[in-house]
Amino acid sequence: MIRVKSVFTRIISWRCGMIIVKAKDVQPFWSKPPHHRELKVLLSPKIHKTSPNLGLGMVIIPPGESGNAHSHSHEQETWYIISGKGKLFIGEDSVILEPEMVVVAPSGVNHQIVNDGTEPLKALFIFSPAGPEEKFIVG
Repeated sequence: MIRVKSVFTRIISWRCGMIIVKAKDVQPFWSKPPHHRELKVLLSPKIHKTSPNLGLGMVIIPPGESGNAHSHSHEQETWYIISGKGKLFIGEDSVILEPEMVVVAPSGVNHQIVNDGTEPLKALFIFSPAGPEEKFIVG
């Protein structure tokens, strides 16, 4: 197999069109307090020329921190919790987060993820369609 490095050195593209991204090689975007968290865009049509239907990233939220409350007018946001614990507020409801669970916020509904645990909260975030992840692309 032949490896071809793209402009973004964190991506290895194979002849068959496969895209491989290692999270450890992605430069993080750090949001400013009071919503201090690390975000890494792992897959975006803006970077990878993939389907406009999917944007994927990872968020790591330190204990006591949170994302800002917001909504997306056209995109659904989904989280897969990798490690840590916390809460996710969606509209008037909330859910306690724990590893290996999936939670979906429909488009147009205000939501906020909070780490009220004692260890970092690590999750994948998925946008469908893609778009909101573009503001976290570094490099």
